[in-house]
Amino acid sequence: MQLFKKLLNILGQAERSRAHVDNPFLVPLEFESLKRELNIVEQARRHGEQGYPPVEATRLTAIEEQIRTTLESERHKVLAWAEARIALVQTRLTALDIVGTVKRCGEFDQAFERAAQDLLNNYAVRLQRLEYRAREREAELCALRAQNHAGYGKQQKRRNEALGVYQDEIADVRNELMALKHEFLEQLESDVLACNEQLVRYQSVLDEKRNLKPRLASGLNKAEMVMAGLVQCYRAENQLHRNGRRVPAYFSDSIVLQSLALPDSNTAEDEVNLALQQQALTQLIEQLEPIRGRIQSSFFQKYNQLMPLSWLPEYPPAMENRIAAEPV
Repeated sequence: MQLFKKLLNILGQAERSRAHVDNPFLVPLEFESLKRELNIVEQARRHGEQGYPPVEATRLTAIEEQIRTTLESERHKVLAWAEARIALVQTRLTALDIVGTVKRCGEFDQAFERAAQDLLNNYAVRLQRLEYRAREREAELCALRAQNHAGYGKQQKRRNEALGVYQDEIADVRNELMALKHEFLEQLESDVLACNEQLVRYQSVLDEKRNLKPRLASGLNKAEMVMAGLVQCYRAENQLHRNGRRVPAYFSDSIVLQSLALPDSNTAEDEVNLALQQQALTQLIEQLEPIRGRIQSSFFQKYNQLMPLSWLPEYPPAMENRIAAEPV
């Protein structure tokens, strides 16, 4: 139940504040500062007094061209930031995908079975050798009982030492097996909690991706609006100081900007992946108890394979009852 409480607690937590994305390119452009920086009013006044550009002009003046290139540069900066950000967000989404972890958690019982068997295999030869030595010492001791028992005490000590070594080795292997079981059960719980936390972060990153398109559009539109305002400022101020001379016909036209290929920020595939991950995690949570049960069952089976010699006087039968009573 403790695991489920942790999961419910995490699910109930919303990210109340998101880390601020440091983005110097989406800082709103300052119309007034650009107007001063490009010296638009002064140049428009001087050009107007000189009757420049002439009425028949069809090309942008140098200042108008400077306005256009300045704002085009800003638009490209915004676009470059958006492209880099989308790539970063997609990388984070890929890294937060929990499907692989969920699949591995669903196979923890099988993985424990293999690990436990490997553990037993690693000790098999040594245990067989120690058991053979203990039985050999016991046989030698039994042979002395049929005689006048000369050297019986010394042989009994040798037998007991051999049995003790075997008993200690059995206990060590059993302890390692028990530690392995605890390691797998703890890792299973840890991985499930991590999956849930990753899913929460996945949703947050997905929200960021959803917001990238409107943020990009806002940045580009801001640049276009500032450019249009600066051009209009120049043309209006120019016309005001032309002393009645007509302005070029192109003054009534908008400046055409380069078309930009916008990066793909579609989230449809990510939405499907999110739904699949949520379903996979739900199914895993439903299978946690059966998985734990199979790990415990496999542990008992392996544990009981490590039986001390039945005639070992030091072996306490009560140990089996303590192990059997251990909670899953």
